Amino acid sequence: MTPEKAAADPHAMAIGERLFLNNCAQCHGSDARGSKGFPNLTDADWLHGGSPEKIKETITLGRTGVMPPMAAAVGTPEDVKNVANYVLSLSGSPHDTVRAGLGKSKFTVCAACHGIGGVGNQAVGAPNLSDGVWLHGYGQDAIVAIINTGKTNQMPPQQGRLTEAQIHVLASYVWGLSSKTPVAAQ
Repeated sequence: MTPEKAAADPHAMAIGERLFLNNCAQCHGSDARGSKGFPNLTDADWLHGGSPEKIKETITLGRTGVMPPMAAAVGTPEDVKNVANYVLSLSGSPHDTVRAGLGKSKFTVCAACHGIGGVGNQAVGAPNLSDGVWLHGYGQDAIVAIINTGKTNQMPPQQGRLTEAQIHVLASYVWGLSSKTPVAAQ
């Protein structure tokens, strides 16, 4: 059964939901909406891509996300605050416009991973900074802390814990949560 068909099959999704609750809810929440540091799986914001194949790859192999400390590359502590305000400006979030203007040129260091304009890079799992989704905290202080200290997050691989069939159903379930696929009548 294709992931799209499985996501529309009530029986398959009941199995997927049980697998999710037993294996994923500890981090992503029983409603799959995540929390600070744990991605929301019900929206369209994907660090590595939200296709059924990418979700299956993530479940199977796990993911390690690493942002190294970047303060030294950005410059002074004032430069770091300026970049944080520029990052906030990318999503239209409240920010200091003077600081954001000063931080724009320093953002080139960040653009190597996050892209021009901070749109993200799924090939390396760099978050989109322009969409208003804040995985690791919101506001100047949270952004400054990540620039200063970096961040490492890990999703453990499920290969070996779950069978290939279980991973397929689980990936179909998760894909269905974010694609808003209509579930067939029972």
